[in-house]
Amino acid sequence: MKSYFSKIFCAATTRSKRALTLCLLLVFGIQLSIAQVIRISGKVTSKSEGQPLIGVNIQDSKTGRLLATTDVDGRFAMNAHANATLKFTMVGAEPATIKVDGRNVIDVALVTEDVFLEEATVVAKRITDKVTPEPTEIEVKGNYFYVRTRVRVPKEMFDHDTRLVVQPFLNNVTKRQLKPMRPLVYDAWEYNTTQDRMYDFDIDQDPLAKYVTIKTDSMREAGRENDIIGYTDSIYVENVNHEYSCDIYMAIEDYRKVLYRDTTIIARGTVNPLRFLEYAFAGQDITDEALYPKEELQLRDTRGEMKLRFERAKSNLNMDDAQNREEMDKLHAELSTIELDKHSDLQTLTIIGSASPEGKYASNMKLAKERLNSALQVVLSKVSEEQKAKADFTTESKVIPWEEVVRLLEKDSLNKEAEAIRNIIARYKNIDQQGAQIKKLPFFKTILLNDYLPELRKVEYQMTYSVFRKLTFEEIRELYNKDYRQLSKYEFFRLYREEQDSVMREKYCRQALEMYPSLMVAANDLQALLISQNRPEVELLEKFAGAKAPATVNANHTVALLSAGKYNEAVEVAQYLPDTEDTKFIKAISQALGGKYEEAYPIVAETGLRNEVLMLLTMKRNEEAWKKAQGLDIADAMTYYIRAICLNRLEKPNEAYDELKHAFKMDPNLIEIARLDGDVNDLLPENN
Repeated sequence: MKSYFSKIFCAATTRSKRALTLCLLLVFGIQLSIAQVIRISGKVTSKSEGQPLIGVNIQDSKTGRLLATTDVDGRFAMNAHANATLKFTMVGAEPATIKVDGRNVIDVALVTEDVFLEEATVVAKRITDKVTPEPTEIEVKGNYFYVRTRVRVPKEMFDHDTRLVVQPFLNNVTKRQLKPMRPLVYDAWEYNTTQDRMYDFDIDQDPLAKYVTIKTDSMREAGRENDIIGYTDSIYVENVNHEYSCDIYMAIEDYRKVLYRDTTIIARGTVNPLRFLEYAFAGQDITDEALYPKEELQLRDTRGEMKLRFERAKSNLNMDDAQNREEMDKLHAELSTIELDKHSDLQTLTIIGSASPEGKYASNMKLAKERLNSALQVVLSKVSEEQKAKADFTTESKVIPWEEVVRLLEKDSLNKEAEAIRNIIARYKNIDQQGAQIKKLPFFKTILLNDYLPELRKVEYQMTYSVFRKLTFEEIRELYNKDYRQLSKYEFFRLYREEQDSVMREKYCRQALEMYPSLMVAANDLQALLISQNRPEVELLEKFAGAKAPATVNANHTVALLSAGKYNEAVEVAQYLPDTEDTKFIKAISQALGGKYEEAYPIVAETGLRNEVLMLLTMKRNEEAWKKAQGLDIADAMTYYIRAICLNRLEKPNEAYDELKHAFKMDPNLIEIARLDGDVNDLLPENN
């Protein structure tokens, strides 16, 4: 059956022997210039038909370096020098040379020609005597796809001076991407000898030399006239769950032209019973407290104050006053608490002595200082020698202005009295003059002297001490709401660990990793959350997992790799897991999906009969698989589907098809899966 790509390729001649050997069937890796380059993209098409051309080699004509090869859509994207000259070549087309001239987009149309074998034989050779690769299957083993086939070459088509090039491509149908596999090159003896001479007896210059098999009698298929060549290769794929086929491009050429071209599909879908393996793992938070961020004590300033009262015109502190005793006891208790707390330090102690404004200002200031000294002696008696050595002590004397009296009166709604004093303050700027006028007011003795001025005769202290302590959860949240970038590792940890809402927990974890990318516990706990929601991210734990990582981290990373279809990488990480009940199933599933079937089988079989059948099918123990499959619960669609695989493997297609119909009836979604499944897609009517 011709594939889509056969429409793209037309039989053609070429003018150059060297161009013939650089066949489109071989795709080399792209090499990019690393200095003074620009990005260039474009499309190569056939000039006559406008069809995209796959496999066109694009070289730097000066260095001869291969820069890119066009894809299935004829497109390319590469880096090249802005002043480079590019050469576009492919078998069956005239080469084209294009100057870049700083352009970022270059579209090219190549001249192609149709050249066939002699008219008398071409039809028969292209239809009945074709080069025939055997249909095969793409076998999945971890992230590697294995293709095994044999190519039959009719005697009539292969002369003594020809070369056959067979190039398999793994076709990712889902992403429309082709990946070349190892080419098979079959040289007639005379062709190979001539080729050697053309390369001055250094045939290794031939880009295809390492792939060459020289025709011998041993290649003759028993009982037939054709030669038969075996082929085996494997290729790594990122996502085993995409739709794949294996397409083969073939050409026979002599020294001057292409004699025969064809393309066919030798495999549709992949043989991978483990695509149906049933397993589920829960994400694990880190529980080892040694791995938690260290609890951080944060510096916080705290203030305290005290008010000591003095009698009018007296400077000695009266400790018989109940308020004074209570205030001093409070100060002493606070100082003792600071001294006993190893996380607290007394830093400053400021004592302020004040006098009320009645009388002369100078006398009032003198009285304030005397009161300050009296109070200082009492206060210092409460401070330990160690605290005295660490703290800074300051004093301040002041006379309270009449504006404070106005404020106190207004506070008590004595607005008339407050207004009278405010008028005096506005008229007289000197505090002594203000006091003399206010003393004449009718309410001075009845209200001010007895009730308000005593409140202004006092000694206050302001004490600042630093405390190193954990922030409360409320303080952390307040700090987070202000600016999450101010949080420490430990504060982020507390914030998300105490959060019940999964959306906010994820947000906190991601912000923690934004600020602290090395915070492994946050990365792990975020991965555990994502695993529980069936959306793990492979990148989260990549830099943490490995031989030195905690088992929890390696377990979560393994689960993420399995979810992403990176089975071989999962096996690598799972090897670091300890052999415990918690990890044995993760290790076994990783081994199974990674291609280590024998090691995985005993433990995977414990997870259920269905998984055991799938493992037996994977190991090609088909008879055993069928016997076990007959014991499966027949109630669901997947059971019918698995039985169909078993029967088809045992060459019972009619019975297999009946089982498959039951499966499709119960679950129509299995039809799409079957199209990708090399075990059963040959049973589908559209493929027959």
